[in-house]
Amino acid sequence: MSLPVVNTFSLAYESWTTRCATQQENIEHYKREGSFLPFVNDKLLAVIRDHLSAAQYIAQRGVDNVLENHINRFLDQDVNYKSWRSHMPSKTPLSITKFQQKYPQYNQSDVDADINSIGKTLSEGQFLFHGGLWFSDSENEVTLRKPFSTSFCPQVALRNAEWGGKAYDQGQIDLLVLRVSNPKTNVFAYKRKGARMGNEKEVLFASGATVKLRNRTLVRDDYAVGKYNHPNKNVSIYVLEVDIA
Repeated sequence: MSLPVVNTFSLAYESWTTRCATQQENIEHYKREGSFLPFVNDKLLAVIRDHLSAAQYIAQRGVDNVLENHINRFLDQDVNYKSWRSHMPSKTPLSITKFQQKYPQYNQSDVDADINSIGKTLSEGQFLFHGGLWFSDSENEVTLRKPFSTSFCPQVALRNAEWGGKAYDQGQIDLLVLRVSNPKTNVFAYKRKGARMGNEKEVLFASGATVKLRNRTLVRDDYAVGKYNHPNKNVSIYVLEVDIA
């Protein structure tokens, strides 16, 4: 069975600069809403209607918690996402919890068995994100031999690419925009509400997914990354358009 498409940008996200509200704006807002307004939108920076634009935007911007909140609110209200969660077990299998919380210390065969026992794939055209490096120096199509973690949020994917000094050591970040094509691999959608790592908005593919690189675009070459006890340095960020089966 395929889970229905969850399109977090079916409602466009607008990025604005803000300024302090004037006294008159506060008065008018109070009359309408019964509360004061500390800030108002000032200048429109971007309108994001698709996942590729979202990845390019966050690669350029680095941080936008309002974007992440936009995705959180969408998932909270989306009937298709609620359908995803309704098809997951009420209690997350221990192997899948360990993958998320203790990675890389997990049992791969148990994770795969638990995901495959649920038996749910994604639908054609579903988009997700992953941050790290492409899987091969020479191949544009790779079959993944381990479970593969993805997120609904490009900012989460970017933070994961930086975590623990990975981007610092690798000298580069690849931000993958994953489009499900010819879905074959089963997935697990983690619980968000009340979960220790619910902010990850994570979707885990079982081993065996095939990824195919369709396009690579350099977004910037001056993205500052850090590592404990080391000075910051600049690395390149690429956005990769990838099909995943």
